[in-house]
Amino acid sequence: MGASSGENRLVTIDRFYHPTEAHIAAGRLEAEGIPVHLFGIHHASMNWLLSTALGGIQLKVPGSLADEARRILATEHPIESPEEICPNCQSSDTSPLSAMWRVSFLATNLLSLPLPWRRSERRCESCGHEWTPQEESDV
Repeated sequence: MGASSGENRLVTIDRFYHPTEAHIAAGRLEAEGIPVHLFGIHHASMNWLLSTALGGIQLKVPGSLADEARRILATEHPIESPEEICPNCQSSDTSPLSAMWRVSFLATNLLSLPLPWRRSERRCESCGHEWTPQEESDV
């Protein structure tokens, strides 16, 4: 057994107890070109109590890439969301306007009648201006 067999050995670099978190971490590593193996992912999907008893979902990578994989997972990776700017005062302190969410919530839970409450209007928290953002057309 030479050094190459040690480099190809899979090393656990992290453990997760929720499949979604494990898939997100695996996706980040795969995007960087690091091969990933998730051990116990099916246990967690089918029976989370069994998964917990087995130590969770193990994220494994080849030993030669373990340090790089740990470095990638240690860096912050913020979720990028488009920032809405107020057309009136140019402030980025905006929020979606949703006046009907309480009615929709009650209709869904009390009457089992789902009603959409998503509205596209936005409100500026700085100046109070309300507007409907223009959707960018597909090119």
